[in-house]
Amino acid sequence: MSKNKLSTSDRILQSALQLMKEKGFQPVTIKEIADAANVSEMTIFRHFETKKGVLEAAIERNTVVPGFKQILDKDIVWNLEKDLLQIANLYLDLMKRYESICLIAVQERASMPELVDLVSDNTEQLKGYITAYFNTMQEEGKMKQTDSYTQASIFLATLFSYFISTALWKEKFITVAKEEFIKNSVQTFCYGLQP
Repeated sequence: MSKNKLSTSDRILQSALQLMKEKGFQPVTIKEIADAANVSEMTIFRHFETKKGVLEAAIERNTVVPGFKQILDKDIVWNLEKDLLQIANLYLDLMKRYESICLIAVQERASMPELVDLVSDNTEQLKGYITAYFNTMQEEGKMKQTDSYTQASIFLATLFSYFISTALWKEKFITVAKEEFIKNSVQTFCYGLQP
């Protein structure tokens, strides 16, 4: 969608995220955001009050949790390998879509710890959904008895390592294509967890 078809607040948020991804939160000014969004500085203040308000609104609007939960509830087939392939693809697609927010959180982790808290709250919710899935799979005898929360953490950490490596360094660290990375990770994970 072009910037002209977006609402004013969406143009502001999109412009702000792009600038903050490139420069970090602190160096970006309201004037730069206004210029990039083709609005006045006063418009930004009316919509969001502060630069921090712009970032917080962007995070609230761009959380991965609702989309993840909706697809997880709708498309799970209760087959460990198929489900984990789907979860992994969904997670990495959503993280790519919200790459700006994640990179800003990494850049500003020392100066804005509350931003890290918002991102980690989302991650904790995702772990909760995967943990519940693993618990059900164990109850149905489709997965070894194990600590579901730890396994969900390991699974997400593996995916996050791929995401952050490719977001920061492109193909300099992980040279494997996303599909191959997911397939091999899920196969290895399933090998260890199938009864």
